[in-house]
Parts: sequence; structure tokens; C-alpha cells
Amino acid sequence: VLLVIVTITGLVAYFSTPKESFPEIEVPMIAVNTIYAGVAPADMESLVTRKLEDELSTITDLKELTSSSSEGFSSVIAEFETTVDLEDALQRVREKVDLARPELPGDAEDPQIVEFDITQVPIVQVNLSGDYDLVRLKEIAEDVQDELEQIPEVLRVDLRGGLEREVRVDVNLPRLQYYGLALQDVIDAIQRENVTIPGGSIDVGDSKYLVRVDGEFEDPDVIADLVVTTFEGRPVYVRDVATVDFGFADRENFARLDGTNVVTLDVLKRSGRNVIETSDQVKAGLEELQPTFPPTTRATTTSDQSRDIRMMVSSLENNIVSGLILIVAVLLFFLGLTNSVFVAVSIPGSMLLSFILLNAVGSTMNMVVLFSLILALGMLVDNA
Repeated sequence: VLLVIVTITGLVAYFSTPKESFPEIEVPMIAVNTIYAGVAPADMESLVTRKLEDELSTITDLKELTSSSSEGFSSVIAEFETTVDLEDALQRVREKVDLARPELPGDAEDPQIVEFDITQVPIVQVNLSGDYDLVRLKEIAEDVQDELEQIPEVLRVDLRGGLEREVRVDVNLPRLQYYGLALQDVIDAIQRENVTIPGGSIDVGDSKYLVRVDGEFEDPDVIADLVVTTFEGRPVYVRDVATVDFGFADRENFARLDGTNVVTLDVLKRSGRNVIETSDQVKAGLEELQPTFPPTTRATTTSDQSRDIRMMVSSLENNIVSGLILIVAVLLFFLGLTNSVFVAVSIPGSMLLSFILLNAVGSTMNMVVLFSLILALGMLVDNA
């Protein structure tokens, strides 16, 4: 009866335990990143980095504080003792950053507090390519991104590569000076017009209708016809002081595969979910979307972490079966049926007990655990 209970419970635990690439380890490090575009490294250090360091250095249980300042970017990393509660440390960092925020430049972006989590790495990358421009390719990738994020096991999907459309208004400084205008006047004129205003509601009979004034631009050419001000009794349009171009935003990242430009989707899974099942769900989702892609579109997966885990799980299963067969065959030949049956029961029984204990303590089947189980299986075979 005990053997049957161990067998059933062990099999249930084995199949229900999440398969991970890496064990969940809390790294006692928190980074505070601040972006201040167009500022030299020396100014970043004096205006941002040192302000944050002065506040963060007063936190208790702080092991080490390091920082780096580059053009337009500041990063301060606080490393705590391994015994500290990470949630408590995160809260204290937030409090110190709030105290330092009034001393930072007003036009700098708010500091971003980032935790170091080794589990938040892509489990698989989806690379989209095709015989058309990167603008169209990115539009397809955004549709794929929306679909993949609907998968319950997927935490989020990050997109890299491609081109993004952007309206550029290149202001002519001599013309601004001629009309007595400032750059902010042009900015204010565009902001005033590109807005949707709610207009309340209207009762018509038994029905009530919501009213709004839709003023957001749908055509970038409209921007050139906006009135900035009047000069000597006539209106001054945006086209009089600037050139409006519907071009592309500056590229911040690039993605290539085999020398070809692609758009890459980094798929991150939710904590505690099975990496193998998540990878299979992503690939199944891509197969369903394939008929909807334009011709020549190719979807290639790379950096699939489930392959290594699948290989190690398969190795564990194969070693259990092959080791069991060899030992039973040898002992049956030399020591008879009874002894060989005892050994045949002890090896899988020991592994099933291990699966039960691992599941009970909340551990996952990651690389470290799987390697340990394979090593323990070798010890079982030697002892047998």
C-alpha cells in the first residue's frame, strides 16, 4: 500500500512540479537608474548621481554602494547583506529616492528602481523577417506581441528592432526670430490643437448621447496648417517657420539574424510556470498565426531554454529506465529473482520520494535540481 501511495503521489508530483531553467534566487541588489538626456557624464555625476548616493548611503544593512555616470544616464546600485529582507530593502530605497527627488533637475526623468531577478530572462526569442520594409515588419510583430501576451503562462513580450514612424517638426531659427517667436510658441500651438475634449452629454428623447470634440491629428500634413500667431495682421502658420516631415524615430535598438534585419520578440514567462509548457504554447501560437502573416514572412525561434531542460528531463528518465534494466538483469543472473525485485523497487521508489519532497518544499525542476537528481541516480546504481 505504501509503495502504491509513493508511486502515485511521486508521479503526480513529477508532472506537476514546474520545469525551470534557473532556480529562483533572490539577489540582494537594487539599481536606481535615471535618464537626463543630453547631459555630459561629469554633470550627470554632480547633478544626479551624488544626490542619490548621499541619500542611499544612509540605509542600514547596506553592504556596498556603486555608481556609474555616462552621457544622459546615471545608475546607482545598492548591494545589501544576504540576510536582509528584499521587500523591506526595496521599500527603504524607494523612501530615500523620494527624499532625493526634489534635489534632482526638474527636466530629468524620474528615477527608475530596478530589482535584479535572474528568472526574468527570455525563455525563447521569436524572430520575424520578410521581404518588405521594417515598418511593416514591426506592425506584424506588434500583432504577434498582443497575441502571445494572451497566453496565461507568458508574463510579457518585449519587442526589439524595426522602425517606428514619427512626425518631425524642424524649426527654422532665423524665421522664428523674424516673426518674434520662441520655440515654445510652436510647441504650444501644436499641443493646443492635438487634443480631444469631452463635451458632456445630450438628452435626445429617451436616449442620452456622449459628446466629444475629436481634435487629435490623423494626418501629419495638418500640422503644417496650424496657426502659431499673427504678424502684421496675417496668420503665421507652422509651415512658415518649420518643415514638417513624417519620417522615422531614431533607432534605439537593432535586431539581426544571420546577417538579416529582423524584429525580435523576447518572451518572458510567469514565475512558477513550466518553461517547457510555456515554450510549447508560444510555438503553438505562432503556428496558429502563420496563416495570417503576409507572404514571405518567416518566424524563427532562437535561445529556446526549454531545449536544455527537455534534454535533462529526458536524460533523467532514460537513466532511470536504463539503469533499472541493467541492474535487474545483472542481479537476476547472479542473485536470483527476489534480490533483483527489491533493487528494482528501491531505485524508482527513491526517485519518486525525491519528487514528492521537492514538490512539498516548493522547489522547481531547474538545471541544478535535475543535475543533482541525475548524480543521485548514479549513486543509487552504484550502491545497488
